[in-house]
Amino acid sequence: MDAESLKNELRELRDTMPQDHAVRLHRALSWLLAAEKYSNSDDDISFVNLWISFNACYAIDNKDHRERDTFTDFTNKIVLLDRDELIYQCIWNNYSSFVRLLINNHYVFGPFWQSQKAGNSDWEKKFTHSKKIANQALANGDVPILLSIILDRLYILRNQLIHGGSTHNSKVNRDQVVNGKKMLLELMPTFIQLMMASEDDWGEVAFPVIE
Repeated sequence: MDAESLKNELRELRDTMPQDHAVRLHRALSWLLAAEKYSNSDDDISFVNLWISFNACYAIDNKDHRERDTFTDFTNKIVLLDRDELIYQCIWNNYSSFVRLLINNHYVFGPFWQSQKAGNSDWEKKFTHSKKIANQALANGDVPILLSIILDRLYILRNQLIHGGSTHNSKVNRDQVVNGKKMLLELMPTFIQLMMASEDDWGEVAFPVIE
């Protein structure tokens, strides 16, 4: 489903939902709509909007929870809800080649950049270990682990764009941005649709609506 269809569905369901959940989905859809608007004209802007949409889905008001933990909890939960294995089909059928490239790309591996700042090569063993886990997950169809690793890699790409660590429309990292955008354009409607159909507690939004 596209964002407009999901928006119409949310309009019909939001009165039956907890307010925080309705607000979360409304915000996520607004950014997904923006991402779709720019999907054919500006890959960088579309990718950033997709990540904001994703962030709107998983962010909760919990000071005791690290963002990465919240991120992991969300991916585990969304996969459990995905009884039709739509996420699995997206990763394995449509983007398995891109996922392999992402797994083997140390420029979207967080510890690589930490080692660059520290002037050491500590990242190499961590990268080898991460690749081993990711490839095992890919071979075994382990969706929660693989999805978490994929999104972790894309999070580094997101940081490069958001924090000005990349030139707009740069040829560097272009494949990651373009394919990451395409993958998120397919995953985000699935995430939102699964959340919309769920009666689970998704937590309080970090920034509630104040009137």
